[in-house]
Amino acid sequence: MSTRETEAQPDSLTELIEEGLAAAGILPTYERVNQLNKQLRTEIDHLIPVVQKQADRLNRGTTAWYSRQRCVDDARRTLQDGLGHGLRSAALQVRELARQCGALARYADSQGDGR
Repeated sequence: MSTRETEAQPDSLTELIEEGLAAAGILPTYERVNQLNKQLRTEIDHLIPVVQKQADRLNRGTTAWYSRQRCVDDARRTLQDGLGHGLRSAALQVRELARQCGALARYADSQGDGR
């Protein structure tokens, strides 16, 4: 990893999500979009099992179960999409990954208590 890539690493999940959400505004470089893509996918891969476990402990069909299950399902669908063929489509995909990551993180932070 180059020094430039190391310097561009966000310090927290919150910063990663914020940068991803902003990626479709003033477009970052394709290299940065690609880095965000990889980092967000890694975070989502870590968060999906946490939120899925929460959903599995809840009564199926309840609002709390449905909201978590839908969040997990939406994140899984988003992970199936690639970056597309240009910088704009890549930035839009990174923004969607960041949105999904943020939703999963909010549930993961709630510790499954239905908050």
